[in-house]
Amino acid sequence: MDAHLFRRFCEAAGPQLLGSRIEKIQEAAPDLLVLSLYGNGQKRQFCLRHDRKEPFCFFAGSRLTSGAAPSAAIMRLRKYAVGRRIAAAVPQFCRRRLWLLLAGNAEKVGGALPAGTALWLLLDLREGASLHFQRPEAETGAAHLPEGQAVALLPPEPGAPEWPEPAQLAEALAHWRDWPVLSPALRRSLVHMEEPDQWALMEDLRAGGGDVFLYTQAGAPDVVRAVSAWPLPPELRAGLEEESGEDVLGLVERAAASLVLGRLAEAAEAGRARPVQRRLRKLTKLLEKLDAEEARLKAMTSRQEDALALSANLWRWPADFRAEVVELAPDETSADGAPRRIRLDGRYTVRANMERLFHAARRGKRGLELLAPRREALLEEATSLREALGEGGAALPAAVGEGAPTPATPAPTRIIPRELPKRVQAFVSDDGFLLLRGRDARGNQAVLRKAAPGDIWLHAEGGPGAHVIIRRAHAGQEVPERTLEQAGCLAACKSWRRDAASARILYAEARHVRPLRGAAPGTVRMDKILATREVAVDPELESRLVHS
Repeated sequence: MDAHLFRRFCEAAGPQLLGSRIEKIQEAAPDLLVLSLYGNGQKRQFCLRHDRKEPFCFFAGSRLTSGAAPSAAIMRLRKYAVGRRIAAAVPQFCRRRLWLLLAGNAEKVGGALPAGTALWLLLDLREGASLHFQRPEAETGAAHLPEGQAVALLPPEPGAPEWPEPAQLAEALAHWRDWPVLSPALRRSLVHMEEPDQWALMEDLRAGGGDVFLYTQAGAPDVVRAVSAWPLPPELRAGLEEESGEDVLGLVERAAASLVLGRLAEAAEAGRARPVQRRLRKLTKLLEKLDAEEARLKAMTSRQEDALALSANLWRWPADFRAEVVELAPDETSADGAPRRIRLDGRYTVRANMERLFHAARRGKRGLELLAPRREALLEEATSLREALGEGGAALPAAVGEGAPTPATPAPTRIIPRELPKRVQAFVSDDGFLLLRGRDARGNQAVLRKAAPGDIWLHAEGGPGAHVIIRRAHAGQEVPERTLEQAGCLAACKSWRRDAASARILYAEARHVRPLRGAAPGTVRMDKILATREVAVDPELESRLVHS
């Protein structure tokens, strides 16, 4: 997120933040901090993706949850920040920082502070979140500050950064380190503009306000490649479609679905695929070793011809005869009629060499018989791993600079779990989504245990049936209508409506579905239903989508 886009975001987010109470603090993914806020009669999630190269902050429309245990840093933030209200928000846009003054009754929150101590939560797009404590100016001692915090030079000053005049712009671009407003993304755009356009853009940014520009992949409006506080020059948006508007929070949220959540999902998929790829590389090496072993065993087996030739000519040599090489008269197996030369071990007699050759041939034959099933098992495992990785495997796009268009990114690979319970059946929708369905009551129980909080859970309305899960990369990922219909059909085909022409299906997020204690396996309670829909019952769809 560029500094100027961060400035526009902070201007739009300020009214949403002021007065809101921090209810939860989570780390939904590595370096993705989520603040659950309640204010103005609604709950919202403020997300901070702190990173050196591609930081971002946004409001999430879908709830993001964390399945991992909180770190010590998160626990400390919860101790002092949860339960407090945001009394002030001070952005420092050039440094991409947002200071939040937290207020609240110290007796009702876990991190009680000495009287008169101000608590600031710093959200830094590069470094993440940190707490800062401020004592009254009259008190210089810091002995009572929690956990050794020093007195901070607060409140922070938003500051008014200096902007270069038109006559200074060329020199400022050459010495951009002295001008914080010349962010990297802005410099990349300015080099493609004429001087009058450069001056106009700088003046627009100095004044603030205006539209935000969203750039999506041509033909794929859901795939966002860049978001900017100004229109990108043609050289930086080749192959991209431009969309603009004044809804800063909405456009930033759309961009975050691809630029943050989508890339985190890809990284998670790549992490899950890495052990599969490692095993596939090991299988490749094992098969190469089997090829070498097969060649060795075939060479051993081929020595039987030499042993038979020696057996037919033993009468020619005395019992104790030894030699390095013996020559035999050409026979019908000789291609050119030349004498047959057989190399022997000079330490043994010809008869002993013959017996050793017969023994080696028998060993080679037995080895080839044992090698065949081993090769078949390795090839079968390698084939299943390649199917799990899918075409293209886990190839990930290289990261690009902030604000620049990125190359086309393949859809995240849907890894089929190798250790699925026997009572769980896997399907893959035509859109590439993994669908899990329970085979029986205990299978339904296992399906719910396999579900992530943001996955979609399905069940036939009004009677018994199988539980179906639609796996999502993250809670904000949109599921196509075709996948929703196909998953609903799978649920109907294994329910009390399987012989009907259609069935009504319930849809809910897995986090709102809970097993009932003491009830039969697979019995659940739904706290919230997303939707219901009527789907056609097509038994042939099962055989078409099933993952073998």
